[in-house]
Amino acid sequence: MIQADDYKLQTDKLNLYYGKFHALKDVTIAIRPRMITAIIGPSGCGKSTLLRCFNRMNDLITSVRVTGQILLDGIDVIHKSVKFTDLRKRVGMVFQRPNPFPLSVYDNVAYGPRIHGMARGSRLDQIVEDSLRSTALWSDLKDRLQDSALALSPEQQQRLCISRLVAVEPEVLLMDEPCSALDPIATAHIEELMRQLAQRYTIVIVTHNMQQAARVSQETGFMLLGDLVEFGATQGIFTAPADKRTEDYVTGRYG
Repeated sequence: MIQADDYKLQTDKLNLYYGKFHALKDVTIAIRPRMITAIIGPSGCGKSTLLRCFNRMNDLITSVRVTGQILLDGIDVIHKSVKFTDLRKRVGMVFQRPNPFPLSVYDNVAYGPRIHGMARGSRLDQIVEDSLRSTALWSDLKDRLQDSALALSPEQQQRLCISRLVAVEPEVLLMDEPCSALDPIATAHIEELMRQLAQRYTIVIVTHNMQQAARVSQETGFMLLGDLVEFGATQGIFTAPADKRTEDYVTGRYG
């Protein structure tokens, strides 16, 4: 039996409501550390809503109500004693479209460490370099650190956004359709980066691209109409699903 401390993230009977709309229905999931977990399903099924629960981004919506538990290392992050700033330092998010700040490359990466008071001077310079190296950007951008981040290619911007997260030393990376705005070659580069980062971080990715989920993830969950229909090893989800609804979706007969 797998013990609770073998998981990085867990939910237990998680329900989320947007006003009267029941968006997540008794979702119970357990995500292991230092691997890639994919959440798949048709549009509107709740997968991005579930992803945003892990760092409580849904709290920004006034009509949201949440019940159940969301555990990070066994601690319920819904509890009022958990500070947003502490949680979002530990659990960062990459969005569908790259969203670099309208600042220099250097200031984008240095932003988080400055806000959290982590470093200054030469130590901050080292964090910027290490973070850019972790996303294979350093060699391309080391002489362009003062250039605007908005001048970078879409792939470089997405890598920079990941560098910005890595700079604050998170434990979990949440990725919401991180390749949807990229071409196939750039997508392949970001997928390879994800594999490398999974050696150090817990990664949860939401994707409409089932081929991508099959390529990069070790475990996959299928969601439908707010329910987590099935969760397990990615190979099993795609080759021998236990639920007929999952089979219909991964074979293209639904969604």
